[in-house]
Amino acid sequence: TDATVMTLAVARWIATDPEHRKGTFISCLQEMYSRYPECGFSPTMSIWCRSEYFKPFTRDNNDPASRISPIALSVSDLKEAIDLARMSAEFTHSHPDSIKGAEAMTEAVWQAWHGRSKDDIRFAMENCYGIDFSQPESDLKTILSGAQKEDVLINGEPSGEYYYRPTGKTDYSTMNTVTAALRCFMEGNGFEDVVRRAVAMGGDSTTIASMAGAVAHAFYRDIPEEIVKQCGKVMETDLRNTMDSYERSLTRKPTEEPVRKVEQTNELAFQIIKKPDGDRIFVADQHRKELIAALKGRFGNDITIIRPRDLQQAYRELCHQEKDGTYVEQKRPEVRTIYIQDGEFRTAVTMTGDTLPDKESRISARQAFCELVDYVQKVKAELYEKVGYVGDGDIHFANAYYPVIFHDRIEILKGDIFAGSVGIDPNSGLLRVDQGGDFGPMEWFGERTESVFSSSSFDSIKEAIGRFCLDEGVGVSDNDRKLNIEVANDDVARSQDQLLIDSLCQGMDTPQKSMKI
Repeated sequence: TDATVMTLAVARWIATDPEHRKGTFISCLQEMYSRYPECGFSPTMSIWCRSEYFKPFTRDNNDPASRISPIALSVSDLKEAIDLARMSAEFTHSHPDSIKGAEAMTEAVWQAWHGRSKDDIRFAMENCYGIDFSQPESDLKTILSGAQKEDVLINGEPSGEYYYRPTGKTDYSTMNTVTAALRCFMEGNGFEDVVRRAVAMGGDSTTIASMAGAVAHAFYRDIPEEIVKQCGKVMETDLRNTMDSYERSLTRKPTEEPVRKVEQTNELAFQIIKKPDGDRIFVADQHRKELIAALKGRFGNDITIIRPRDLQQAYRELCHQEKDGTYVEQKRPEVRTIYIQDGEFRTAVTMTGDTLPDKESRISARQAFCELVDYVQKVKAELYEKVGYVGDGDIHFANAYYPVIFHDRIEILKGDIFAGSVGIDPNSGLLRVDQGGDFGPMEWFGERTESVFSSSSFDSIKEAIGRFCLDEGVGVSDNDRKLNIEVANDDVARSQDQLLIDSLCQGMDTPQKSMKI
């Protein structure tokens, strides 16, 4: 598949260029693409590989996350591995989710390769990357099939219930496919079981299976011999040589046993909660006597150990304590997982956060987003009406601006180019605004300057989306005042012309490229 070819391209990059230069990365990817162009590359990735201008895609795609396992296996330091994965993702994609997904997969594979338990990996994924493993599997499969989650509204207000609206489009979004892959790994029992679960997820199953298989291989270390034989039969010599060359370049060879057995690693794992300006508070299970003794031996008695305690409860107590009679602002604490290796403390995970909003602000933001979805659906219907479209599906315009509605965000696209979005921030619960990859937080009542969604009020966000899709667009130069509706009509006309050409070609049994229109 394309994930196989891209993964081996990254492996070649790691093996042949210790300086990890962008030019070498591009050369490796282009060379592998030129040999296997028909292995399932997306149209946009094919264009990128054939292009002379290597501008990163601004639209979310899971390609970066699907190819990073060689980085996680070859770099011994976690931070260095994540930095390298981020850099490799940014070579081709600038969307925040594409980059975050690559970082998450790198950390998952790295921790699995270094003997961390599934509980430790789950903790890292939930706390550092916001991955939710509690979602029902049936819901996740529905989303992967392309259905969109919609709130059930009662009298215009969210009821707390939801339904999934079929779209007929496969979901290639990074975080949904990464979540599916990691879930299969968490619930699987052995390499083959993990991969079979991934294939059964549906949607972009080849990519999901490649990511799940990468973590499973790093964790279990052993791939069934029959699977290895079957892969050897279909893998060409060039690909095998690339894989062999990469394996020889590894500075850290697989050991007979992980650094520490899974159950031992789990026993020695603990968490640190630290406010930006406060003292460390350690969270440890009451039965981990060895751990507590080690902590006291290392730091003396001047530490606070919470045991046993629900982590969220500890968060709440930190956020609401009083100091010198004054209220302490709510802060998301710094969270770390520490493990002991060779008698030394090592950091496996780090997460820092921003100010946590209050419940009323989050509810208000969700209501505003639901209102925005209703408005954009009307914009979408009006756009379709103006171009004469009466079908049930969605239109993918080639050059015009058009909206795409997801369960947590609304994107404005211009053909395949990401122009902007507004949606619910998974960390804060407030609305965020994004323009062309310049992603930044925005409280929905705040203002984001120099953006297509520059706004001091919610109404002007709606007005900006209306101008994008129904008026003269946002960002159109003074010399090009063509209305977006005109551009959309041109797109539809060209599409109809192409359908006519295809129909004529099929009727005449003549290759299209020989036709002269």
